[in-house]
Amino acid sequence: MSPTGNDATEDRALLARVANTGCERSFAALFQRYAARIQRFARTLAPSNANADDIVQHTFVAAMKYAARYRGESTVKAWLFTIARNEAFRLRREAGRQVDSEPTLLELGVRAGWGSDTPETEAVRRQQVEALRAALAALPTESAEILVLRDLEGFSGADTAALLGISLAAQKSRLHRARLQLLARVKEGSTP
Repeated sequence: MSPTGNDATEDRALLARVANTGCERSFAALFQRYAARIQRFARTLAPSNANADDIVQHTFVAAMKYAARYRGESTVKAWLFTIARNEAFRLRREAGRQVDSEPTLLELGVRAGWGSDTPETEAVRRQQVEALRAALAALPTESAEILVLRDLEGFSGADTAALLGISLAAQKSRLHRARLQLLARVKEGSTP
């Protein structure tokens, strides 16, 4: 979800303290608030959990280093996600290859509370999670990232468009296409 007005104001105050005084407690509060969410996003862009961990680490190192450069044109959350996205693309360029191989929807589903009531429901849920994970893995990175930003992270359309560097109309079109692609992939995977 997007931060509420109070959360966004608090985030700005925390980042201002980091920028002005290097306040470690303020930085720790931002890290605690956003690290897991950025980790989830990074996993859609990275080939492995280790790369996702690197993206998170580099994101927060950059946030600490460049806190004074934050201009307030977006939320702190959007600013951090932009840093993470740029870091993922930097890692891709360094690796010299496109990375679309290992999204971890199964792990996200477990974290989201997909538990078990009975062995039968657990088996059905595992099949559903696996179908979603496989469908997401089959999507282009461009589609996977917009689904994570909008549907898992709760960014608004305008924030997502700004983060991706596209117009709001293009964001809407890309999101609609990505959702249809995901549904088609799930349906294709469920037919014998």
